[in-house]
Parts: sequence; C-alpha cells; structure tokens
Amino acid sequence: MKFRALLIVAISFLLLTFNLGSWGITETSESRYAEISREMLVNNDYVHPKLLGIHHYHKPPITYQITTLGYKIFGVNEFGARFFLQIAILIQLILVYNITLLFYKKKKIAFSAMLIYFSFPIVIISSRNLTTDAYLTTTVLASIFFWLYYKLRASKPIFIYLFFISLGLSFEIKGPVGLIFPFVFIISHRLITKEKLKITTHHILGFILFLAVSLAWYFVVFIENPMLYNYFFKEQIVNRISSKSYNRSKPFWFYLLTLPAIGLPWIFFLCHQTYKGFKNIKNQKSYSLILIWTISTIIILFSAFKTKLILYILPSFGFLAILTAKLLSQTSPKTLKKYNLIIISFIGLIASSLIVLSIIDFKFNYSLITAIIISLLVSIFIVLVLKNNKGLLRTSILGYLLGAFLLTSGTQFLKLNDSELNSTREVFKFINTKLPQKENIVVYNYLIASSQFYSDKKVYILNDGHNTVQRETQFETSTNWKDYNFNLHTENGINKAKNILNKNAVLITRKKHDIQEHNKYLKRNLPNRKEIGTWVIYY
Repeated sequence: MKFRALLIVAISFLLLTFNLGSWGITETSESRYAEISREMLVNNDYVHPKLLGIHHYHKPPITYQITTLGYKIFGVNEFGARFFLQIAILIQLILVYNITLLFYKKKKIAFSAMLIYFSFPIVIISSRNLTTDAYLTTTVLASIFFWLYYKLRASKPIFIYLFFISLGLSFEIKGPVGLIFPFVFIISHRLITKEKLKITTHHILGFILFLAVSLAWYFVVFIENPMLYNYFFKEQIVNRISSKSYNRSKPFWFYLLTLPAIGLPWIFFLCHQTYKGFKNIKNQKSYSLILIWTISTIIILFSAFKTKLILYILPSFGFLAILTAKLLSQTSPKTLKKYNLIIISFIGLIASSLIVLSIIDFKFNYSLITAIIISLLVSIFIVLVLKNNKGLLRTSILGYLLGAFLLTSGTQFLKLNDSELNSTREVFKFINTKLPQKENIVVYNYLIASSQFYSDKKVYILNDGHNTVQRETQFETSTNWKDYNFNLHTENGINKAKNILNKNAVLITRKKHDIQEHNKYLKRNLPNRKEIGTWVIYY
C-alpha cells in the first residue's frame, strides 16, 4: 500500500479509538455480547456461551472469544469489549483498497474507495456497537480478496486455501448467512463474465478445510447435546429467515427506506451516476456491473427475510464503496464540484443541528466543540499532506472528513447521553457507590444483560411476560437458574419475589414500563425512588 493509504489507516485508528470506552455498554445486542464474553473469561469455558448463567447458543462463540482477548489485554471494561471492532474496521479499509486495486488497477480509485467506505454511517455505527457484523464483514471481504487474487493474479494455491478458511470463519461467526455475500458475488461474476467453472485438487482440499473450520465448534457441541442440531437449524436459521422471531420483523421495504440514511451522501451519488452511465456499464460487462448485480441481489434477498436489522447488510457496503469510487472516477469535474458542495452542506447541516441541540440543553456543548476541533485537525493534516489532490480524491477526502465528524461527534454524544440511550452504567454506579450495603438487585420484567458486567451483587429477574425474560433453559443440566428467575404469574413466583425484596434489596425497572398498580406490592418496602436516564431505581 502507498504511504497515503497507510496514513489514512493510522488516522482512522486514532479516530476510532478516541473515547472508545467513555460510554456504557448499551442494553441492546451489545450488552449480551459483552456479558457472555465476560462469563466465558471468568468460567474459562470458550465453547459453551452463557448469559447470566444460562446457556446461550444463538451464535457460534468466535465473537465472544475475540472479545475475551480484548478483556485480557485491557481489562473487563467498555474499551476492552469494543477494541477489536476497531481493528476489524481497519482491516476492512485495507481489504477494500486491495480489492479495488484488483478490480480497476488504479491506486487513485482504490484510495478513494477506502475513504468512501470509512465515511458510511453504517460503518461508523458498526464500530460503536459490539455485535458480530463488523467481524463478519471482515471475513467476507477477506474471502473475496483471496478469491480474486488467486483468480486474477494466477497466484500460488495458498490463496485458494485462505479463501476457504475465510469462508469457514464467516460460517463460524454467523452461520450460513455469512456465506451469502461471497457466494452472491462469485455467482454474479460467473454469470456476467461467462467463465467456465474450473475445479482443481486445491479446490477440493480447500472445501474440506472449509468444512473443518466452519463445523469444528458445531461438531463438538452436537456430540455433547444432539438437541442442538434441531435448535440451530429450526430456531436460529429457518425461523429467523421465515418468521417474526426475536421482535425483529420488518416490512419488505425496510432496507430500501433505510439505505439513504446509512449510506449518505454516497447513495445519492451512486444512484445518479449509475442511472447516467448504466448503458455503458451494461455493454462493458465490467466489474461495475458485477458489483451492481451483487448489491441488488443482496438487498432483495435480505428484504425477503422476515428478521431485519440495518447491520445485517453491512458487508455489502464494501461493494458500494468500490462501485462509488469507480463511477466517481468517470464523473466530470463540474459534477464533482456539485457533489463537493453537497458533502460540505451535509457537514454544515450536522454541525448546525448539534448547535441547536446544545441550545436546547441536550448535553451536547462539549461534544460539538470536541468534534469540530478534531475534525479541523484531521482536515488540516490531510490537506497539508495531500494538498495537490483534485477531482475524485478531493471529493472522497471531503467524504472522509464527513465520516470523521460523524464519528467524533457521535462518540461524544454517546459519552454524554449514555443513560438516555439505554446504558445501565450510571444505574449500577449509583447502586455500588450510594447503596453499597444492598446485597441483592431485583430487575422487574426485563433482562438487563449488563447487570453482572457492572455489579458483583446477586441479580434476580422478575418475569411478568416481557419477551427478554423468556429464557431458553432447555439445555440446562440443573435447575439452579430458577433461584434467580421468578415468574410473577404464579403464586410461588410472587412469594419468592416478596421474600427477596424484603432482604436488603434494590429494585430496577424501566421508566416506560414502570411498576403497575397490580404489582405495587413489589415496591411496598422501598420508599425511595431514583430516575437515571431510562431507568428507575426503588430502594
């Protein structure tokens, strides 16, 4: 890679790790991944994931294992939980650069593609929230790079083996869904180039290696418990695709509606340039057409699935960045100037919005100042080093600055408002410092996965029907979990709840689902009430 590309990787590392541990673990998927990883480290069991003491086989454990490595290096904290996500983003930048170079053989386009990729809001979101998606995107891009390198450079067979290893890791991260992205790309490539399929001994041996990598963990746990086979196939694959599982069902048009927001401003430029030049792209049978088919097929496939989250399509944004860079390289200087004005306008609009938020006292004063200072320093540094860049590079550098501004201001926003964004850090800080004598924490009708992440007190869960407290206990070999999970729809559960609340306890509820009249007995002996963000504490 050229010096300027490595420079961007270094700057990106500083931006990504700036204040990385300054906001609490949020009660979304992040809290589950953080806590499961913590329990994996504490129990020294890297095969059987557990969440608050109960087996949690929703995903293979590779994401948890990576997170435990962060804990070993930096301690069990927010920075340690998120650190390797940032490394994954940096690897993605390098892969986008090199894949683009294989496609179009021009370093200017490759450099622009990595700048554009960093500036996508969805990429920034994936770096701030601990899930499988950033890691999956890394292995997907790696598999495509190795496949292309082997094919286009007629290189050593090692690259076909690395391709199959990357596929295996994608499977180990997110199951069969992880294979969709590289397979769609390869099939699109075959259909458009009309190349014949050639299978060598290396492909056969590579496929065997893929099976060994992808099925190793499944093989171990299936031998221990054959019930897991049906659980994975039916509950974690079929139901997620075809039914409204885990309250993530969205309409077919969900991704079409969200794409402009998670891909701004490049989505608009991409659509404009694709519309203008589609006839030429189609006639050329180019990589641009392969990318268009790949992106379109992925969006249609994931739109057809019942369960949807915006990060599910994150791996397709590598393709989007490459295609955008290529199409912009063919754009007239006059049009690029218009795009530059649009990007500058986006930065101005965001900055103006933050000023308004500051005026209405949304805790954003320090955030705005810090974001502006950091973005200006980055701007000056890049301009000094890359001051002679014009055209495509100027447009992509402006986009990178937009991404830097979004990242730093977003990080500061999370830091100053984490309690309002469903983090429990301040809740448990209050309990640990102001109520140290309390021995038991009782949570009403919600699974606070981060409860043991932030407190070493005993945590009891009151089940009043919310979906998060419906634990999957079919794989438990003992009934110990019942000592900490009380069903309020049974007389036995009510009596247990009353008993534990009378024993030096503190009760936590969500503000929007506070204790109702029919359950007022729960707070009878807890006269004090404290609100912190979206949470309520009774003590």
